Formats: sequence, C-alpha cells, structure tokens
Amino acid sequence: MSKHKIVRGGVASLATATLLFTAVGCSVPETSDSDSGGSGETVKIGVLAPMTGPGSADGVQMKQGAELIVDELNKAGGVGGKQIDLEVYDVKDQSADAVSAGATSFTSDSAMAAAFTAYASSSNFEIDIFSEAGMPYILGGNTAQTQGIVEKDPDAYPLTWSVAPSYGGYNTDLPDRLDAWDEDGTFPLRNRTAYLISSDNPFSNGIADGLTENLTKRGWDVIGPEVVPFGDVDDWNAQLGKIRQADPSLVLNLDYQVANAAKFVTQFQQNPTDSLLFSQYAPSVPEFMELAGADAEDLLFNLAISPLPGTEKTDKILEQYQEKFGEEAGLSAVLLYEEIRLWAQVAEDVGDPFDKEAVGAAFGELEEDVAFGAVKFDHDTHLALSGDEYVPTVTFQVQDGKRLLIAPEKYAQTEFRVPAWTE
Repeated sequence: MSKHKIVRGGVASLATATLLFTAVGCSVPETSDSDSGGSGETVKIGVLAPMTGPGSADGVQMKQGAELIVDELNKAGGVGGKQIDLEVYDVKDQSADAVSAGATSFTSDSAMAAAFTAYASSSNFEIDIFSEAGMPYILGGNTAQTQGIVEKDPDAYPLTWSVAPSYGGYNTDLPDRLDAWDEDGTFPLRNRTAYLISSDNPFSNGIADGLTENLTKRGWDVIGPEVVPFGDVDDWNAQLGKIRQADPSLVLNLDYQVANAAKFVTQFQQNPTDSLLFSQYAPSVPEFMELAGADAEDLLFNLAISPLPGTEKTDKILEQYQEKFGEEAGLSAVLLYEEIRLWAQVAEDVGDPFDKEAVGAAFGELEEDVAFGAVKFDHDTHLALSGDEYVPTVTFQVQDGKRLLIAPEKYAQTEFRVPAWTE
C-alpha cells in the first residue's frame, strides 16, 4: 500500500525559503530511497494543496482525489514496477512563502518523480521552481497565469502542463448566454446593469476584467468591480447595500473562497434584488452546498473545466470517491485523480517514471478522454484545448438542492429556471 504523508508549510520569506525550509518544520520525511534517485522499490509523487486556511475545502479534495488514484494504481502494480508513495504538502494560505517552501521540498528530493496540484499559489510562480529543477509539474488552475508564464518561451517549460484550458470561456460564456435568454424570452432583462464584486487575487481579478470588457461590449453598464481583500469576508452588508441601491439585473461575486461565497449568498437572500445571481467557482465545492443550504437555490455558476455528469469516466470516479470517503467529489478531487492517472499512464509507456524529460515530452503529446472532456494540449501555452469537442465551459444552476448542468446542450441535465426571488 502507498504511504500518504502530509508535510506542513513553513513561513520563510520567498528570498530565503530555499535555504530555510528545513529549519522551519518542512523537512522531507525519510524514506528508503530518498537518496537513491529512484533506485528503491517506491516512486514518490508530491501534491501541493491548501490543507489549512481559506482553501482547505479544496485542499482536502485534492488530497483525497490523489489518494484514490494512488491506491488504485498501487493495487494494480504501481508504475514502472514501483509502488507509488504520495506526499502532500500544505501550502496553507497559498502565500509565496508556503508555496515556495513546498515546491523546494519536492524538487530537492531525488526520489520525487513529479508534482501535482489543482492550484497552489494564485500566480503559479512555482512553475519556474519546478522547471528549473527539471521536475514534471501537472496543474489544473489559474490558467491565465500559466499561459502568461509559458507562452513567452514554451520550450523552456517542457515538463509543465495544465489539464485545464484557457479561462477565456469565463469572459464570454455568461454574456453570450444572457443575450440568448433575453432574445428568446427565457429571461427578459429589465435593464442592462450589472454589479460586479471581485476578490484581490489574479484569478478573480482576471475574470473580472474579462467579464467587464465583454459585458460592456454588449451594452451593459457594469458597476465595479468592487474588490474585496483576499481572505475571510464575513460581512457583505456594505456591498449588498450598494447592490440594492443600484438595482441591477445581474449580480456577480467572483470571490471563489467557499465560506465567503456562501455567506454572500445567504446575506443576499435576506433581502434579494430582482437580479440573476452568479457566483464564481465556489458552488462547485461540495462544502458550499452545506454552508449555503436552501439559500443557494437558483444560483448560477460556470466552470472552464468540470467533471461531465453522466459520462462513464466521471461516474466511475464519483462512485469510487463516495464509497472511499463517504462524501461527494468536487472538481479538485477529480482533477488530481485524472492528473495522476494520466502521468502514471505516460510514465508506464516511457518505462521509467524517473526519466522526467521523456515523461514530460510524452505528457504533452497526450490525446485522452477524461472525466472533463478530451485532453489535447496547445503547445504554445501548455494548456488543454477548450471547446465542446475538447474541454468545454459548462454552466450550472442549483435546483432542488442539486447542482445541475444547464449548458452546453450536449451535456445538459436540465434547463435554466427563473429564480424564485425574481418572479
């Protein structure tokens, strides 16, 4: 069986994290082949995950998704004749210090074959740490940041690949859908005013910029984005007061942290405006539904990458995850499962999981059906290709306590429902 370890993140400064991480409680636990360059009976892989802090709900999902596939692979014989030893490093609040220390912990371990995450930092700066160390780094979040790093010199990042596509769909999908609903009478817009809230991080602010641009092009008056600090936000009454004064047809909250987003929805429902309510990413995390409860009814959200319900691959993962952990799998769990599965498949084909250059090159040539579509990579950005034939942007609405996919039609489970508070 695999050994699953969690290493807690340190607090060294970015400039000194490389030198100091062993002095602040971040040393790598000893293993039988830690100095062997992979000559022992196990091969180590690492996961960067926010096990504590605001992103802990996702972090737990990352860890458990990784555990699910590692145990499955080990029961089938491992990879390259070696059992897989999983190590999870807690990047806490996603600070540069913690992420840098985690990345350095993995790259300094000669028994570590590859590293994975759904997201670790908000800027993906750690890509350079892994690239300079020659370690495969497979990730699934903050694709605008990945693209910004890689596209300047794609050949410098042969071992970095994002199974998630461009977030361009976030900029256009909702505005396009609103126009269609207005035109066909599904949801006639009483005005074209939108109130936009963002969180002070690259992911949220990048989407805010794209939505502002695309809504404005379509004749919307966009108020905001009003940017709230990245971290815990307990009281949304100041923002909600401004929203009630503006009386928009559309309210968007791009704070993706689960507790924050759930509190916003709950406080909005205490005195809702006659508006569609859209939340970014957070509703996809199972914990959100527990926190928001009935207040989440008719809430909209979309994802540039999502497990596609009803497909054989998705159903298999979801069923196994539920059976093993007694809870629902979210996007982060499925991302880690598929990332590690694809890496193991490639490493097995190469014949040696420690031939990192060959594994990285082969990973970039993958064309594989996965739980969230079909993965094929753009070699200019190292992102998965987007689109209905590859990895589609999908829109969900909470209906009767369930998050149901309403678009695109190819994958839809149901149709859009007019929110009860607007009728």
